[in-house]
Amino acid sequence: MGLERDFLTGSMFRSMIFAAANRLNQEKEDIDFLNVYPVPDGDTGTNMALTLLAAAQEVEKSTSTSVGELAQAAAKGSLMGARGNSGVILSQLLRGFAQVMQGKHTATVHDLSRALQEASAMAYKAVMRPVEGTMLTVARVAAEAGKQAARRETNVVAWFEAVLRAASKALAETKQMLPALAEAGVVDAGGQGVLTIFMGAYSSMEQHEAPVLLLAAAEDIPRTNTRALAVSEIRPMESIRFRYCTELVVRGEVSLDELRKTLQPLGDSLLVVGDEETAKIHVHTNHPGRVLEICCGYGEMFAIDIDNMAEQNRRINSAELPIDRGNGHMHSGSVIMTNADIDEAQKKMGVVAVSLGEGWKSIFQGLGVDVVLNGGQTMNPSTEELVEAIEQVPAKEVIVLPNNKNVLFAAEQAAKMAKKDVVVIPTPGLAQGVAAATAYDDKLELGEVVERMKSASQGVVSGEVTYSVRSTTTDGVHINERDFIGLEQGRVVVAGNELISTTKELIRRLLAKRKAELVSLFYGKDVIKTAARDLLQQLRAEFPEPEWELYEGGQPLYYYLVAVE
Repeated sequence: MGLERDFLTGSMFRSMIFAAANRLNQEKEDIDFLNVYPVPDGDTGTNMALTLLAAAQEVEKSTSTSVGELAQAAAKGSLMGARGNSGVILSQLLRGFAQVMQGKHTATVHDLSRALQEASAMAYKAVMRPVEGTMLTVARVAAEAGKQAARRETNVVAWFEAVLRAASKALAETKQMLPALAEAGVVDAGGQGVLTIFMGAYSSMEQHEAPVLLLAAAEDIPRTNTRALAVSEIRPMESIRFRYCTELVVRGEVSLDELRKTLQPLGDSLLVVGDEETAKIHVHTNHPGRVLEICCGYGEMFAIDIDNMAEQNRRINSAELPIDRGNGHMHSGSVIMTNADIDEAQKKMGVVAVSLGEGWKSIFQGLGVDVVLNGGQTMNPSTEELVEAIEQVPAKEVIVLPNNKNVLFAAEQAAKMAKKDVVVIPTPGLAQGVAAATAYDDKLELGEVVERMKSASQGVVSGEVTYSVRSTTTDGVHINERDFIGLEQGRVVVAGNELISTTKELIRRLLAKRKAELVSLFYGKDVIKTAARDLLQQLRAEFPEPEWELYEGGQPLYYYLVAVE
């Protein structure tokens, strides 16, 4: 393949998406490492890689040779597969690009220029308070360079070189644009992800053979199985009204509302999402053949999966199919029922919470949360998984507690896509999520409940204790690699080489700023229960006035989470 090209063809676009996805997957750990705070759960690169992989997989399924149709496929895949804030922003970049490419079989540099500008504009619109020095900046500067280059270039390779140079320069400048980046001595992780995508795409133009999409990338992080959300109890076989969990994808001329109404009488836990060309269907039914017959009338069927839940429950109860209680999942293809599955009656409203750690699951379940989605830091659920969780709640009104700032964007996207009245309460952490869940009262109207839950979550000040993955200085605190670090509301305030002293110093700082009535301590999976109890006794002796509570959170990477109310 030569480099003299005046048009971007569909095959070129396909190769660019595959190469970009492969490269981002290969470099995702390095991008994760760029997190401003040297905590072990930086996941910007991982989220962007999984989001782009979803886009590339959708492109791979398409047989089209049209740039416009392939761009639409990429946008659709990234929207459903978006994970974390960076993944959602990336999906908006692809969506904006696809809008300009709609109806185009090939694209000129002028088309590409306008597409990059629309991509940047749409990404900025998706962020309530855009901040310069981030991936938004890199995308915007690249789009501006593309506009200038389109005035003097007609060759797409030469045009792309100018875009790549501008993106590289913009990324380097992010270190000076944000004080936190300058202090930590790193460039923006999301911006690095954008540049990596550009570099991968450009590299495909120089290859003589089209790259193959490395689907093994998806195995690096397991998909959060929404059939195995909140571990409570296995339902007895006689309580299963609809035995077959039926899933498939339909491509054709699809009316989502019509398809949903047609399938509704055939079972429960119905999910129909997508657009007028592609729909994903999930339903529990006693007539899977009828479901397939109906769906076949709307187009071609793909990814058909039918599981006998009654048989799975028999195997579970006879100990043939072991449950992994450590992560809330059972072995592949299995089912753990949720509170929503147990309560089959339609009710007024319900709650979905994102959680990480067996103890946290139990806490949320005890507070009446219908579906607990296993996810959070290091394992952000995708937009599609959040939609599925929302649809599993047997209620028309659903409140979502993301419990992580990096899950918020995907939760908001899911709320727009779900066919229910959904409100997302922006809980930044698990401690705020528990406070919100405590204030939940389904006897009230939705608006009043939401305000009460928001107020409760905002009344909590949180702290976290983890360890550093590199030496740096941030928030004025010098940190050595492997130091224990304490964060107050997400900001590093203390570092030390001993866990207990670092934790106690963090709590001293939290209590010095406010009068506390209750302090809750949640210990992680790497903390021995007796050690947590000893720490609690020491804290009670030093601070006798507030009430103290100790819980097993089971969260990874964070030794202690602290909630002050």
